[in-house]
Amino acid sequence: MVHRFIRHDIQGLRAISVLAVVIFHAWPQLLPGGFVGVDMFFVISGFVITQTLLKDLDRGGFSVGAFYRRRIRRIFPALFLVLLVTAVFAMLLLSPASLVDFEKSTLASLFFSSNMYFFKTSGYFEGAASLKPLLHTWSLSVEEQFYFLYPVAFVLLQKRFPKLLIPALLAAAALSLVLSESLLRQHPSAMFYLAPSRAFELLIGAILACPLLPPLAPRWRNATALAGLAMVGGALGLIHEQLPFPGVAALLPCLGVACILYAGHGGPNTAARMLSFWPLVLIGNLSYSLYLWHWPALSLARNVAGGDLGNALTVGVLLFATLGAILSFKYVEQPILRSRWQHLPYLRIGAMAMLGFSALCLPGLLSHGVPQRFSPQSLALFAASADFNPRRAQCHSDEGTPIPYARNCLFGSPLALPDTAVWGDSHGAELVVAIGERLQGQGRAVLQITASACPPALHYPVRDRPHCEAHNAHTLDALLADPRIRTIVLAADFVGYRDKALPRMLSGYRDVVERLRSGGKRVIVVAPIPVFDFDPPALLGIRNAWRASPLDIGVPTAVYRSQNAQAFALLDGLHSAEQDSLLPQHVLCDAERCRSYSAGQGVLFFNRNHPSLVGARVLVAAMQL
Repeated sequence: MVHRFIRHDIQGLRAISVLAVVIFHAWPQLLPGGFVGVDMFFVISGFVITQTLLKDLDRGGFSVGAFYRRRIRRIFPALFLVLLVTAVFAMLLLSPASLVDFEKSTLASLFFSSNMYFFKTSGYFEGAASLKPLLHTWSLSVEEQFYFLYPVAFVLLQKRFPKLLIPALLAAAALSLVLSESLLRQHPSAMFYLAPSRAFELLIGAILACPLLPPLAPRWRNATALAGLAMVGGALGLIHEQLPFPGVAALLPCLGVACILYAGHGGPNTAARMLSFWPLVLIGNLSYSLYLWHWPALSLARNVAGGDLGNALTVGVLLFATLGAILSFKYVEQPILRSRWQHLPYLRIGAMAMLGFSALCLPGLLSHGVPQRFSPQSLALFAASADFNPRRAQCHSDEGTPIPYARNCLFGSPLALPDTAVWGDSHGAELVVAIGERLQGQGRAVLQITASACPPALHYPVRDRPHCEAHNAHTLDALLADPRIRTIVLAADFVGYRDKALPRMLSGYRDVVERLRSGGKRVIVVAPIPVFDFDPPALLGIRNAWRASPLDIGVPTAVYRSQNAQAFALLDGLHSAEQDSLLPQHVLCDAERCRSYSAGQGVLFFNRNHPSLVGARVLVAAMQL
């Protein structure tokens, strides 16, 4: 017999989960592990849904159709409202390219596949994650993909093979965890976004809801629940973005939540009373709506403000999102959930709503972002997002195995053998075009050796680029053995490796410079370029529509120097002569700001951290070749 009693502590847990996520999204440095709130949600969801399934089976009234009708009534109304409101603001605030991306992510969200969409589009050409208004829907997609099969499998096992139910759930959870941990370092994005590597979190809650463990004795409830709270608190404070995740690291918050749920299942305890504090219960009631509203509000504001919002504006945006959550909870979620019309054809209504909303996305997609919204001047600024190496697809290794040395591309005079090489990660891909243009007039050529997220550093493994370390060793040997190449330009995204063992990367970078110079090669070290919290072409075009000066759009020079302090300390010791270094701060920055736009040349970056061809030409003009 499955007994049901009100668990206010579960609402308190939901409150902690959503508050952790909101704080992390607003002030990530304040709560570095706040993103595990999503993992906590998964455990709670698996627990509650499985309890519901057991209750239905106990009553003899389980129906697949009824289950999915409940899911539609629970998930769709608030989601559709948020998508609609976000779409209106997106039409007003986003560039054509960003609007196309938004429409695609809307379609993916409608069909609960946004986790796969964001996984597939998480490459270098994508904008910053904070600028994607629907990024947060990935977790909804994971849940719905899980619940597409789970209820049927659960009920089938419970009815026909009850002795196999718990072993099957345990085996599935173990398999998911092993998959997540074993492939995490080779495929971190896939393990983060995709349902198979997240299923164990939902299954932990599901297993806990089954009558497997006996209720705890009163003397053990407090200890178990308080231990769970300590585990959750530890996860929020100790886990961070650079830690491989989910994998075994996700067990800390997930098992912490499991302890709290298990202790509360047996009766009241101190932690349950703390979590049942009425403000937490109130926030827990709003948790779904607040989760839906907060991220689009923050993301759209960042698209307009150009990255960091500042504390005052962040608080204002969150207050707006909270108001939206309260209104949608009161006037959308609750009326539909409490409606007497429970037997309406919600499956058909949901399908029609999905198709109807999909049709609203078509104009934005077919018109390539409704460019008619903007003036020719704004459109010219937006167009800088395509101002990159025209041979990037052929000559730059974005993912997978880097291009072999003998097959690398040449730029410059088509009749010349290369005497210069650009070796680096993606920050060198546009520099090589500008260098080739300069060398062509001298009857010379340059060799491109660039691979994304693979800096020119020895003995520096990159977890999602397994071939990088061997590629760098081979490239160094090939350059030293190639008598044609006299000058090597080294370029790297130093900021991108700040949280990926930067000291080790810098040590390997120094080894490369010293080995090349000792081999008789001239090395030109390219110092860090500015990196922005926004997409320059998009923000410049939007600000132009508002008659704002493009010269004011950039990153403070003090921030740029602080971001790259370790890199500058190393590079200062590597500059053997003035002609052997390129210092972007002397070209792109003044005492106050590093610019993303030049009045004489145009947009200097084609996305947030890569120079455009215009920007590359400005940089190379200061280089002695």
